Amino acid sequence: MKKHYLDFTKPNHFMSITKYILPLLGYSTLTLFIATLFMGLVTSPCDAQQGENYRIIYIHVPSAWICMLLYMILTIGSVLFLLYKHPLIAAINYSLGKTGAIFTLITLITGSLWGFPMWGTFWVWDARLTSVLILFFIYMTYLSIIISSKFTERGHRTASIIAIIGFVNIPIIKYSVEWWSTLHQAASITQSQNQIHIAILIPMVLSLCTFILYSIYLTILHIRIYITTNKLIAIQQ
Repeated sequence: MKKHYLDFTKPNHFMSITKYILPLLGYSTLTLFIATLFMGLVTSPCDAQQGENYRIIYIHVPSAWICMLLYMILTIGSVLFLLYKHPLIAAINYSLGKTGAIFTLITLITGSLWGFPMWGTFWVWDARLTSVLILFFIYMTYLSIIISSKFTERGHRTASIIAIIGFVNIPIIKYSVEWWSTLHQAASITQSQNQIHIAILIPMVLSLCTFILYSIYLTILHIRIYITTNKLIAIQQ
């Protein structure tokens, strides 16, 4: 039984399993994405203050949640890598970093587009916006260290330490709207008196499920690319 369990931690076994899982995730994500588009653009009501522009919420909010969630998982993975130095953990962490950077960039772009009609500018040095920008830089620093080291164990170890230190930014992002006076609105869903109408909340939850599946799809895809790339590097050496 133990040997069978260990087989699942081998990169080759991971490749053979995910070869079948990846298409299923892709089709499921596409189906949910179509449903999210329909509910977000057709069935959900128009906001009285922001007009049609508020519909960016169905991309911006789930992306913001996921980029922080992925970083928390990356932090745990970084601790595990420092303890066990397993190659599959290294592959997962690197792939989480790539996916997290993508979702953080989506968060920044959609946030700028959403805020422009309300603020009159695409960017303000607001506590929430600045802390999310710092998160993007941490992701990019993490990835750059690994790439510049040519995916060596030492590079992964250094990047893992950076990721663990950078975790301090996550609670800053979360509570920035409470700790400082900011232009960014508070988290409506987590407030004691929910300000989101059910007609908006349902497509929001559906959108979150879509983006969760998409983040899993991207992460698995990046892991497969990582494993294949490292095999090619090993052959060339």
